Amino acid sequence: MVVFYRLCLIIIICLAISKLPAQDMHDETLCPAKTPKQLKQQKTKKKLVNGLTKTLVYVSYLSYHDRQVDRPLQGQEEYAAYKGKIIHNIEVRIIEPYGTTIDQPVTDHYTKFQKFANKVQIKTKEWVVRNDLLFKQGDAVDPILISDTERNLWDRSTFKDLKIFVIPVEGSPGEVDIVVMLQDRWSWGITSTLAYNSIAGGIEFKNFLGLPQSISNYVSFNFRRDDFYTLSGGYLFENIRKSHIDAQISYNYDNLNKGAEVDITRNFFSANSQWAGHLQASYYHQGAALPNVLGAAIPTNVTYNTEDVWLARSFMLPKSWGSDFDLTRLVVSGRMYRNQYTDRPYEVSPDGSLIFLNRTYFLGSIGLANWDYYLDHNVYYLDQAEYFGKGFNPSIIMGLDEDEQLGKRFYSGVQLDYGRYAKGLGYFDTRVSYGGFSRKDLYDQILGKISESFYSAPLKVGPRKRFYLRQIISGNINLGFNRPENKELVMNNADGVRGIFVNDIQGTRSYVLNFETDAYPTFKIIGFSGSAFAFADLALMQQNPLLSGTFTQGYGVGLKLRNLAMGIGYFEITFAYYPKLPINDIKPYAFIGGFSNSRAITADNLFVPTVLSTDH
Repeated sequence: MVVFYRLCLIIIICLAISKLPAQDMHDETLCPAKTPKQLKQQKTKKKLVNGLTKTLVYVSYLSYHDRQVDRPLQGQEEYAAYKGKIIHNIEVRIIEPYGTTIDQPVTDHYTKFQKFANKVQIKTKEWVVRNDLLFKQGDAVDPILISDTERNLWDRSTFKDLKIFVIPVEGSPGEVDIVVMLQDRWSWGITSTLAYNSIAGGIEFKNFLGLPQSISNYVSFNFRRDDFYTLSGGYLFENIRKSHIDAQISYNYDNLNKGAEVDITRNFFSANSQWAGHLQASYYHQGAALPNVLGAAIPTNVTYNTEDVWLARSFMLPKSWGSDFDLTRLVVSGRMYRNQYTDRPYEVSPDGSLIFLNRTYFLGSIGLANWDYYLDHNVYYLDQAEYFGKGFNPSIIMGLDEDEQLGKRFYSGVQLDYGRYAKGLGYFDTRVSYGGFSRKDLYDQILGKISESFYSAPLKVGPRKRFYLRQIISGNINLGFNRPENKELVMNNADGVRGIFVNDIQGTRSYVLNFETDAYPTFKIIGFSGSAFAFADLALMQQNPLLSGTFTQGYGVGLKLRNLAMGIGYFEITFAYYPKLPINDIKPYAFIGGFSNSRAITADNLFVPTVLSTDH
């Protein structure tokens, strides 16, 4: 998220620096004496630079909600040399949030602010960290479990920095000591954010009272007269009694949407975890819908509730298969999802744009899930570790679907996900799925999907090879058959051309190609990591095979930024142009801003509940 005043400060700094007199890089003894005017300019410049430097330091102190060190995780390869050695001792060291680093954990050069900030900090309890360790004293070193622990602790987002060290025991070649070193993050923070449709502020408490709990409350001022403000927040407690179960309560209150949610979740947190699941429930009253966040609200006045229960169990493969494929699991899972309207003006609006139908489905699946993954950096995001699936993840899904309009139907489908990294070339992710509904003698709402995603290995270019170039290409084919009314496919930002947020382009078959070229430097500018990109999105939507279809194209450029010290974890801004846009009353261009990359490849196997949903 972008912290508004910090971003403004960066712009001011850049402008100020650009106006500074050029620095004299020659020896003063070889240069003529400076005039009084030049001496005054030099003195002014020095004061300005010192002032800007101090300002940057103070602003970084206020960056409570981000890590100060952007350390890329190395994965299990870093610990492979110690595999099988016995863990002699485990030490957990938690250092202060300010004035120290993991590389220099001890110092006596604290500023007044650092002393004050460290003094009022309630240190994270050691047992909180030990509860997340997937290994214990006396175990043999398993590189996967150590890297999984490192990733889980990092994903908690409650530490500025962390590192796990494996140290050989002197005089005992078969033993090692493990030191888990973490730098606390200040447990409270005031945040302010700016988006293209709102400006917000709030307060966050992370690791509150040194415990694995978080409290947050925000107020957002929206750039809409009909929905001027939003109040939101929640409470989260992680890893309850070392069970890896997280419990969260959240709420939202504004003119258009009021309600709350409860979420109790246990993920597959390692290769050895045997079960996962979640229990989610929500209750909301919606006063109006926003088909397009920049368009007019449509009055709805509906009240609805949802319940979502998912449970999965993993098993190692039997006999020799288990040792040959030690990171592959047989997963059996089930899911119940229910969406119920208790108050609504109609089931389907007269123009067909709004649908309020009750729906329940019960689904079960069996398949193979590969826990192994590739680790990369600077692909869809900047600097941070990114994980991509490896190998086959096939599954069979069946169950009962009850649609208020179409009645009870039996759903059956298959899915396959295959990921592979070709050395020197790049990463390929192939996904194929097929599913449909049957009732009596009718088999309808059929959808076959084929998608291929690829990102290339980085290529060094430019002066002194200080820049990297990467290609990102994806193609998607969606083939629908016997699609009932109100069940047509749509082409929008998520399913075709970025920046189009309306569902006006509909049909039964779609063909999409996305091309993107990213260029990023190996160095930082004023603490910023960055990436510039250009893209072309091409999409064809057909109503049936005999028609030529609706062709939509989008071209544009964009910029990605990251500066944790300034509170910018990830920010992307894009300009897109749409020649001959086949949608009335919409401008043929768009500026898009966001805090995540909607094009990123996500995990899609039985370790996540999203697989257990009927594919529309």
